[in-house]
Amino acid sequence: MIHPSAAQIVRNIEATLAAVVEPAVQTTTARSALATIGHLLRHVALRIDQEGQILTDDIAMQTALLRDIAAYFATIGEGARADAIHAILADSAETDLPYPSLTIMGEQSARLGHAIQDALIELQQQRAARQPDPAYQAVRAAIRDYLAAQVVAEGALIHPAFEDKGPRR
Repeated sequence: MIHPSAAQIVRNIEATLAAVVEPAVQTTTARSALATIGHLLRHVALRIDQEGQILTDDIAMQTALLRDIAAYFATIGEGARADAIHAILADSAETDLPYPSLTIMGEQSARLGHAIQDALIELQQQRAARQPDPAYQAVRAAIRDYLAAQVVAEGALIHPAFEDKGPRR
């Protein structure tokens, strides 16, 4: 492992700013800017530590959800929509790298997320006709569950970096 780690470097920068620079800062605007920099540095350190796993988990959840959505579309006779989702899944799974970068994983998660959004829009447009269908209700519930899990996962990167740490800009 490379020492110090990227997260350790970021935490050291934040600690140095707090210990050395903050006592010398005199204006409210400068103090506010420094507090914001501290929040963002903590956020970056958390992302370095946790983003890879969060993205890995998110991609797995999105993939499973999209498979379920595709299966639903196939059962209601919308094979073209199901095929489009399967194509997105196949495209997202292709990588020549043994360990994809966070950027690549983020882009993959975004592509899958857009496919979920597109499917949700289509399902919302079908609400009046399909509302009583238990399969429709199940796929909509699965999407809601995924979105709730996504908010919780993202909160793990936001809350500890910003909560109880002073003013934010």
